[in-house]
Amino acid sequence: MPACWSIRCRTVAGLAPADKTYLEALRQITREVGALLIFDEVITFRLGYRGAQGLWNIDPDLTTLGKIIGGGFPVARSRATRNSWRCSIPDPASRRCRTGGTFSANPVTMRAGLAAMQLLDEPAFARLDAIGEAVRTGIDQAFRRSGIPGGTVGLGSLLKIHFADRPIRDYRSAYLTEQEAQRQVVFNRGLLNRGVLAAGYGLMALSTPMTDADVDAIVAAAAGALAEVAASV
Repeated sequence: MPACWSIRCRTVAGLAPADKTYLEALRQITREVGALLIFDEVITFRLGYRGAQGLWNIDPDLTTLGKIIGGGFPVARSRATRNSWRCSIPDPASRRCRTGGTFSANPVTMRAGLAAMQLLDEPAFARLDAIGEAVRTGIDQAFRRSGIPGGTVGLGSLLKIHFADRPIRDYRSAYLTEQEAQRQVVFNRGLLNRGVLAAGYGLMALSTPMTDADVDAIVAAAAGALAEVAASV
């Protein structure tokens, strides 16, 4: 069996977009040493019609998918080149590993997933890109007006808010200082009081039902929350 080199196509700590040169180097190295390049696209599939690998034009040997392709129901899926997945091809004489699971071929999940995939066409992803860019731009402008160090990172419908004046590239740069953590708490409370729910660590995931009015409401709530942060300094 070849070695595996797994790449999670997101930075949980900071959500900083991947570096294309780095991914290209990984693709070259894994081919040279005979290792599998695996992309975890459970979340980053929402970045585009072909996922993160389509954005960066990288062809992994194995891709894992979930969440989105189930239309909200529990689901998991793997995509692989034939050579990478040959051990699971149904062949009683040579089959070396089995695949299966509790939700395999669940009819409700399959129907919900099919509906989700039919709705998530290229215009839908273009709309998600547009509202994501609008929210990131609006919040970045609110940061500048408030005088509080920070801003957003992310792509497509994903964004994360950082209370830092340094470039966010990895876990270390995303790690909150005590002051930044305190500001994050005040900010999150301000968002909640204005009807906007974000993850406690600043992550927002936008969705297709959102309207321009929703975008304006999120940006306005962030501006108000930042004003509270500024007042607490």
